[in-house]
Amino acid sequence: MRYDYQPSKNASLVAEHAETSLGDARFDDVLYRVQSLALRTSQWITVIGGCRETIAQLVAAGVSRNRIRWIGGRDHDHREWATEQALLAGTSSLVLSFLEQISPRMQQRIKMASKMSQTHSFVFNELPSRTPLH
Repeated sequence: MRYDYQPSKNASLVAEHAETSLGDARFDDVLYRVQSLALRTSQWITVIGGCRETIAQLVAAGVSRNRIRWIGGRDHDHREWATEQALLAGTSSLVLSFLEQISPRMQQRIKMASKMSQTHSFVFNELPSRTPLH
């Protein structure tokens, strides 16, 4: 089976605007940017890791709770895998991932997946603090 794919002019424009932010940025510092990206489309906003406060901040910023897909992940490896899969699926306009450490190899994989799917992604090194239940 052969596919003759002809990229459209619009596809290259979208790819130029997809971005990947990896590093020391804090969620609070980029919330305005995340909000503006989230409100431009009707696709999912995928949050991997994070906490209830993260979701509450997105809702307070005007993102519909019905468009937020929240994936907890059991451990770091599952969150890394979920981040890559969310990007490769191409069903989200924005992927926010909270990972404590990220290897250079995984950074490259996330960048490539983001570029291929034309999805904006933000990876935060900080893990949101969990409120103890006592």
